[in-house]
Amino acid sequence: MRCSGGFILCRSLAYFFFALLWLSSNANAEGKEASAGGYEKLEPFTVNLVGLKQMIQIAVTLKPAQPAVNDKIKIYMPVIRNEIILLLSSKSPEQMQTSEGKQKLIAETRYAVNKALGLTSKDGVADVLFESVIIQ
Repeated sequence: MRCSGGFILCRSLAYFFFALLWLSSNANAEGKEASAGGYEKLEPFTVNLVGLKQMIQIAVTLKPAQPAVNDKIKIYMPVIRNEIILLLSSKSPEQMQTSEGKQKLIAETRYAVNKALGLTSKDGVADVLFESVIIQ
């Protein structure tokens, strides 16, 4: 590359393109690491609770027991979402207000997701994380 505008401008452009290339390669590597065994974030759920007077909005993230499960989660996503919606719609507001109720829902969600995947918590989804829970 030949620059007639000056040495400083050429060096600045070279640094800029080097930094751009470095950033894009790091972003690609991080994206591959996240999809290769990281957490699997689901779209938030908004479901009526028992009695239809209140609803729950909940953000769920799944923690696979092994990296290969991520692909299976993506394939079975409609079944997983269906199972979670059925589970949430069977809950009353009173059950969801306590910490124990939320812990029980985590265990039931993990069971429902692994059932949809045809796996156990040892080889399927090891944990379920609630990022936000809003009851209205």
